[in-house]
Amino acid sequence: MAPQLFLIASTDAEPASFPKALAQVLTNSKASALLLARGTRSENAYKDLVKAVVPVAQAAGCAVLIEGEPGLARTLGADGLHVAGDADAVKDAVAALKPALIVGAGDVHSRHDAMTMGELGADYILFGPLSGAITDAEREMARWWAKTMEIPSVLSDPQADVETYDAEGCEFIGLNVARLETRP
Repeated sequence: MAPQLFLIASTDAEPASFPKALAQVLTNSKASALLLARGTRSENAYKDLVKAVVPVAQAAGCAVLIEGEPGLARTLGADGLHVAGDADAVKDAVAALKPALIVGAGDVHSRHDAMTMGELGADYILFGPLSGAITDAEREMARWWAKTMEIPSVLSDPQADVETYDAEGCEFIGLNVARLETRP
């Protein structure tokens, strides 16, 4: 079975131009989810981006996941929260948001970390970076998870595109939106 597309926005995406670029990508590619990485943005700048993007993505049937505090996901109308923190952060997000919203876990550095996040109730585990190159160790961990566990896995390979990715058996492939913008 082919993996579903899990889009990742660049941390330099701008509220004025990114929604239009995203709409074009979503016209050409069916995506299940979009992660709006916060990067180093101020809280207000991040809120502006989320407010500009949520209606565009949701109109195309694409769930929007944000980073930050659990209450922010509800306030901004996002479909869920991506937690790149420790087990306590995942536990808090699950308690605050589930079952109404999605809670995903990322920044996983070991099999033990992944299993802990899964046991806490994360809806998906993301393996690999949100930007830059994925390592062989991250690929191996994603492959192991996909073969062994039931909780869906996302293999994030921001430098790949729809022609060059290898999802390693994961249910979702995480690709950078910018890599898909010029695709016809």
